[in-house]
Amino acid sequence: MSSRVHFILILLALTLTARGQSKPCAVLPTDAKQLLDQRFPGWRPKYLSDLGEYDKKLWLETHPKECPGIAVGHFEQSDRVAYAVLLVPNSGHTGSYKVIVLSKESDAYAVRLLNHAGGNTYSDSGLVILKEPQGTYSEFGDAKSVRLKLDGVNVEWLEKSSVLYYWSGSRYRSIQTSD
Repeated sequence: MSSRVHFILILLALTLTARGQSKPCAVLPTDAKQLLDQRFPGWRPKYLSDLGEYDKKLWLETHPKECPGIAVGHFEQSDRVAYAVLLVPNSGHTGSYKVIVLSKESDAYAVRLLNHAGGNTYSDSGLVILKEPQGTYSEFGDAKSVRLKLDGVNVEWLEKSSVLYYWSGSRYRSIQTSD
């Protein structure tokens, strides 16, 4: 095969890969999606395509099959899956965000707001959300540590800082794990 054909095949593969990365990478159950649409009109989960080029590269190196705006885990109960969602405005980057957890209780989802910011208070490009497995986590500066019996929700500004939210008793608590 000629080098020109190789070049075309590589270009085609890169184009298809980049195109696939722009789509939402996790799907919420229909009833959870409907609840988000009702409770948070004008908001949507953050997509891979919302990340800047450098942040996108960082994310794909460590989390190639995960979505930067949806984390799925056992955040509140060991026998039930919950959805942590990083919401951003539909209208584009404004520096606003909401971090929520949707957990099924009986026939409906409970919505818990973990964090939010409004206006142009920060750059949201590198903000992502992911699941952290059970284990022991230390606060930045080793001030304290916690042992998670369930999964945790990590809200991270890539290469800047992160906050770990975890269920304890009947509510979420948090520790800053990096700065």
